[in-house]
Amino acid sequence: MKKINLLLIFCIVATVGYAQETTKNFKDAFKLIEVWLDAQKDFENIPSISAVIVKDQKTLWTGTFGKPNLAQEKKTAVSTTSSICSITKSFTAVAIMKLVDAGKLNLSDKVKDILPFYKVKQKFPKGGSVTVRSLLSHSSGLPSNTGHSYFTGPDFIFPSKEEFRSTLKNMETESEVGAKVKYSNVGYALLGEIIEKVSGIPYEAYLMNEVISPLKMTNTYMGMKSGNNRQAIGYTAINRNRTRNRVNAFQTKAMKPSMGLWTTIDDLAKYTSWQFRLRNASKAEILKPATIRGMHSLEVTGKGYENAWGLGFTVSKDSKGDDWAMHGGTCPGFVSMLQLNVTTKMGYAIMINANRSSTFKYLNGIKQILSKVKPIKENITKSSVNLDDYTGFYSMNPWNSSIYISTWGEDLVILQLPENSPKYGMRFFKHIKGDTFRQRKENGELGDEYVFEKDKNGKVFRYFEEGNYKNKMRN
Repeated sequence: MKKINLLLIFCIVATVGYAQETTKNFKDAFKLIEVWLDAQKDFENIPSISAVIVKDQKTLWTGTFGKPNLAQEKKTAVSTTSSICSITKSFTAVAIMKLVDAGKLNLSDKVKDILPFYKVKQKFPKGGSVTVRSLLSHSSGLPSNTGHSYFTGPDFIFPSKEEFRSTLKNMETESEVGAKVKYSNVGYALLGEIIEKVSGIPYEAYLMNEVISPLKMTNTYMGMKSGNNRQAIGYTAINRNRTRNRVNAFQTKAMKPSMGLWTTIDDLAKYTSWQFRLRNASKAEILKPATIRGMHSLEVTGKGYENAWGLGFTVSKDSKGDDWAMHGGTCPGFVSMLQLNVTTKMGYAIMINANRSSTFKYLNGIKQILSKVKPIKENITKSSVNLDDYTGFYSMNPWNSSIYISTWGEDLVILQLPENSPKYGMRFFKHIKGDTFRQRKENGELGDEYVFEKDKNGKVFRYFEEGNYKNKMRN
């Protein structure tokens, strides 16, 4: 299933710095993204994938693939809810910053001065006390987890609030404050406690009333809901026999502020657009504009595999100089990723109900396909044939699985499947005459020849390439 804003098939995409604008038609790119994601789902035996592309205040494309529950025939839809696990941390950070904006909390406040039960031993006093800022940026030096085995299956037993508070008595910091990134679920559970203490209402109620509801995220809630038939089932990493097992239901309890939210792909799009809208707004909307910009800015740099962090988001700069803010999530049976290019105001999100599925790979693949779209040219010479006649799946057995041929403006594009990086599997072909096409190289030169053949009914059934035939499978 897919949802495309038809008015936005012709999209205005600004260059870095918004120096000029170029018009691009993404219709063919969206089609190829759908084919690619659907194929990868099958090749990797992933139950369900939901993804979205956002341009500032517009949702350009939404795609849903597979089934949220393999025991049922119901297909994944934009209304399907999934756990977004640690993306919850970014929402908790927003809630904290709302209290900061209101003057009820300071980033420099010490956790021990706010929470009476905070008894963690500070083993590295040189860095000072653990502060609200250090919790937000994962630079507090606190351990990653409480010591409870809540990531151990099959039951995933998370601590209650009382059990969480009890663990703090025997907990020690593992590095000095501000010295390095130490990703901490404990830190964000503490931020939830701070929200309750400062606001005077339960964390979940504050988050829903002050953040979720104002954003009109009507399908976002905390924790699994029994009897909710729109809720996806989680599945394990793929087994050696290519199967995935169903994951037991779980409730994150005291760890809610770190990993408790469930939502839909449409609601993630709303969250994305709000951040783009707020960054350059003239007045506050939940947060002050300067606050969200600060959250997207560098606070502390990690080492090795660890990322640089802002306040509630990882932050980075790509090879083009664009600034990114993002957050991923991994829970029993679920993975997700939210990526915001805050320079170009392009946002991407994905939710998958199976562990060991690469959200980075899929979002990178989406961006790779979009990057191949060229600006629309005026007075372009249209092909003399119906390009749709040649589209569809073609077999590459026994050497490979299949390829998909699709339209790409006035050309054809071929994508080999499966393909972890679509940019390496995409080739473009220009119509020459009749049923003959030639590859269009990056430098504009023409390369290898492809000749399609039709049956007596005028239907394409195969093509000829370098002495070999590829037979058409289906459209």
